[in-house]
Amino acid sequence: MDELRQLRDRHDAMPDPAAEVVSEARSRLTAHMRLSRTRRPARFAAVRRARPVWGLGLAGAAAAAVLVATTMNGIETDGGRAGVVSAAPRTGATPTGAPSPTTLRLRPVADARDLAGNAAARAAAEPDVAPRPSQWAYLKSLTAQTQVDGGPGLFGTPKVKHTRESWRRLDEKGFAYMEHGRLEVQEGSEYEVTYPYLLSLPDDPGALLDRVYEQIDAEEAAKQEDGPAQGGHRFTPEPLTRDERDMYAFQYLAQGMRDAVLPARTRAAMYGALARIPGVRYEKGASDLAGRPGVTLYRVSGHLRDEIFIDPRTYAYLGYRTVVTRDHDDHGSQLRKGQILGWDAQLRGAIVDKAGERS
Repeated sequence: MDELRQLRDRHDAMPDPAAEVVSEARSRLTAHMRLSRTRRPARFAAVRRARPVWGLGLAGAAAAAVLVATTMNGIETDGGRAGVVSAAPRTGATPTGAPSPTTLRLRPVADARDLAGNAAARAAAEPDVAPRPSQWAYLKSLTAQTQVDGGPGLFGTPKVKHTRESWRRLDEKGFAYMEHGRLEVQEGSEYEVTYPYLLSLPDDPGALLDRVYEQIDAEEAAKQEDGPAQGGHRFTPEPLTRDERDMYAFQYLAQGMRDAVLPARTRAAMYGALARIPGVRYEKGASDLAGRPGVTLYRVSGHLRDEIFIDPRTYAYLGYRTVVTRDHDDHGSQLRKGQILGWDAQLRGAIVDKAGERS
């Protein structure tokens, strides 16, 4: 079934047939119908006289002509498959020849796979611009204050929010941030998921998820080989359970999107990879930290629910949140159901030529 879904996702990004193609197909079909009537043997006339070709009337035959033409181009019309959203004919195109993002036909979203498929279709219609290693990613973020000086945790809407501006060089040779209105530039990187790694990820969701699992497994193998010291002795950590491995994959992808400005195709592939992780669910009607309407992809593991927010119109990444789903004693720290441990919104992102630039 994955192959069928991948085929459908690819087809959804292809253009509608030209009007002349549809007209020609309709003419050929009508001519064939007339020719069939004139050549029909007499002995079949009484039996088939009341039955139109393929059980269609003239209106149905015309609709079939449109369906044949559109299916040849890889897309079904809203009459061909339930749930496909109707759209005006595509007349615009991007420089790559793909359909304009504003005229795409996208399916209604019922689950994580549908969301990923629409994001992939939209990304395929956008110009593919590769950033240079010497450029910088600018991010403006909003963060909720979840706890102050060991006080009560955050429940519900945060009273205090912090806005942060940061820059990150794409080759990880530098990062920068605003401190009291002044730009502070540092060498090196403070990010766990590096930009070269993110930009090297494949556009195929399955291959991308395999790469993430390989990374997690490699890091886990290193920990098993050289376990942390405790009381002067080294011990071997317990191997990851299947649920923990899937949880880390979700968090790894979410962290990559949170701290980077990504090409649309990479972001769409990451949505597709998230949708393939066991336990990942889709929820509509959400609102992010900035109050923007969105939808979420989320996964519950143990006592935590990790979720990312996505714009349902543009499929842009909006932010993330981690919520406690049940009371839990976390190494002496009491966590309560509904407590928010982390909440972040990505307000703006751009690829710029130097730290300090915003567009």
